[in-house]
Amino acid sequence: MSALHNRYTAEGHDARYPLILSQRTTAPERDSPLLFQEFCLGLANDQSRIVLRRYFEQYGPADSQWVEYVHSIPTADLIHWIMTHGKLHIECSENTPQLSSPATARA
Repeated sequence: MSALHNRYTAEGHDARYPLILSQRTTAPERDSPLLFQEFCLGLANDQSRIVLRRYFEQYGPADSQWVEYVHSIPTADLIHWIMTHGKLHIECSENTPQLSSPATARA
């Protein structure tokens, strides 16, 4: 779809190499406009902010409309929130099964 808005790229809004969380294209009826939606998560170029981008486009032969919502949060704030509210799982060398070496496997 070459008619997509030019900010629909990895470079849009300082988000480098975004992770595509969801992407959907639908054509409700034969002669109705094509609907495109994409949700991406990325980092700002300076890595100071995490950027969530929601892009919507309605594309038809005669007309195209799009809207993009960009949400961002300082990276440090999100990391702090995850550490405060996220589920913690701890692994250490004492919990990890030891890999057998070739000499041990022959014995």
